[in-house]
Amino acid sequence: MAINSVNLSRVTTTQKTEALLSSLRRNTAELFTGQNRLATGQRFSTPSESPGEAARVLNMSEILGEQSQFITNIRHAANTLDATDVAMGEVSGLIIDAQAIASQSIGTLSSTAEREASAELIASIRDQLVAVGNRTFEGRYLFAGRDTDRQPFIETIDGVRYVGDTGDIFARTDVDELTPINLPGNVLFGAISSQVLGRVDLNPIISDATRLEDLQGARELGIRKGSFQIVEDGAAGVVTVDITAADTAGDVVQLINDAAIESGAGFTATLTNNGITVTPGATPISIRDISTGTTAGDLGITTLAPTGAAIVGVDLGTRLSRTTPLTALLDGAGLDVSMGLTMTNGADSATIDLSTATSIQDVLNAINNSGLSVNAKVNDAGTGIDVVNLKSGSELSIGENGGMVASALGIRSLDLDIPLSSLNNGRGVRTVEGETDLLITAKNGNSFEVNLDGLTTIGEVIDAINLAATGAGVGVSANLASVGSGIALNDTTGGAGFLSAGRANLSFAIDDLGLTGMVQDPETQLVGNDVATARANGVLSALYDLERALLADDSQLITIAGEDIDRHVVDFNKSRGVVGARGKSMRDRQSQTESAVFATEQLLSEVRDLDYSEAVTRFQQAQTALQASLLTGSQVLNTSLLDFLR
Repeated sequence: MAINSVNLSRVTTTQKTEALLSSLRRNTAELFTGQNRLATGQRFSTPSESPGEAARVLNMSEILGEQSQFITNIRHAANTLDATDVAMGEVSGLIIDAQAIASQSIGTLSSTAEREASAELIASIRDQLVAVGNRTFEGRYLFAGRDTDRQPFIETIDGVRYVGDTGDIFARTDVDELTPINLPGNVLFGAISSQVLGRVDLNPIISDATRLEDLQGARELGIRKGSFQIVEDGAAGVVTVDITAADTAGDVVQLINDAAIESGAGFTATLTNNGITVTPGATPISIRDISTGTTAGDLGITTLAPTGAAIVGVDLGTRLSRTTPLTALLDGAGLDVSMGLTMTNGADSATIDLSTATSIQDVLNAINNSGLSVNAKVNDAGTGIDVVNLKSGSELSIGENGGMVASALGIRSLDLDIPLSSLNNGRGVRTVEGETDLLITAKNGNSFEVNLDGLTTIGEVIDAINLAATGAGVGVSANLASVGSGIALNDTTGGAGFLSAGRANLSFAIDDLGLTGMVQDPETQLVGNDVATARANGVLSALYDLERALLADDSQLITIAGEDIDRHVVDFNKSRGVVGARGKSMRDRQSQTESAVFATEQLLSEVRDLDYSEAVTRFQQAQTALQASLLTGSQVLNTSLLDFLR
């Protein structure tokens, strides 16, 4: 029977020490980790302890941060809308009071003294409305539009000027959602004229400096910058033109010509008044977009079949901008504005000096710096100039200063193309059907009558006056006033009497045309009033009208002002309804977002927060393991010489 030898081995002290230290390190680390978890209340301290859960925590923390910011935004928006609604409630009460005063003052039962007292009440109501319009919330003006650090309403001698912004303030209430939270003062009180002057398309031509953003493009979608190809068969071949870096029409032309020179092609590009022309060299060319590109099409120069003729691009529709030179207007004919124009807004008047103006910006600056509470700007369509009256209670008139500048710019308030229905703040011209309406008497005593039946514009009225004067053989002619605004009657009879315009057949047309009055020697021209003025047709203007009508003791004007206030009540209630709906929607959104935040916090807690029962148990296990390791180590390492001799 074979006997196998027994291989006796001995564990060295060093090995036992290393094994013990390794066990102690591991137990100590587990104990330290347990202590950290119990101290922080979180399942892990570093991402390396649990990479998957750490990624989830990071993602949910980002979501929670966004939701918390949305909650802050929504609460601010809801509070702002609530404050706006409270203010509008006060405005509603004041307007109702004004309605009651107007109703009580209509008819013959109110005395002059009573109407004067009512006028003082209306003035007080107006002052209170202005105070509400200037109300602040959290240190910001509620009704100043986006310019919330500036008082929006300023009282002047003859009106209330709105100097606030007309834009909306938006609150981000979700990742892709912006919600308006304010009501600008121009909406609250109708504090800006709804009648905007600007009826002429100034039609500027393209120049080297015309910005691409000011071009409508051949497809009226603007110029979408990119690359296109000009193909010169049998010569340079395909030439790629990249206009991505172009800013102006001149840049586009330069890039086309640079591409031709670089490739050795013979074509050239030039600007016309309305677009771009590409002229071939000795070889026919075609122009095409690349794949789904649109640049050549937007420039209006796409030509699929090769041609040796010049490729004349379509009209790119140049938009008027502040930098447009006056020489580029009216399809390149230019506009001489050196004579300037005149403006009157309530008690304030000014002559606008445009003698040094060279661009649209110069014209706008001169008007806006006139101190007349107006705002001139390029209209949204980019075709002309708009001039807006910013002052409630006054009427803006724009006329000539001996030339035709206001008419040429399209901003003369009373011009030939003005509809009669728009005169007198929309009340039109009252005529007597089937009868003559005007009686005009020349200085030599001769007179003639004018029938206005079927006429629709100021120009037609002037033509009718001139036709009637010629038919009657009276030396009187009508035209637009060369200074100021209004219809002018000119007497060439040489008489020494009065030149006058009056009623025929009890018609009120002469009043509605602003031609009441008379002149005598040495004057030979009767200039009527401007009855096509621009005014802020809001509740403040209506209150000014009512106050003035009460002071004038004029029942008809009181009735008109009262009806105007009634119309504004309807519009105001609509605006208040919008604000109320927004406020309710914001409160609902606040509740929904708070619920979403709570749900996210729960999910985050489930992933990140510690289970204390489990953590305490593991901590106790780690303590026990450490104690056991220390006890075992002390016994294992407590050796003597006998341990080696055994």
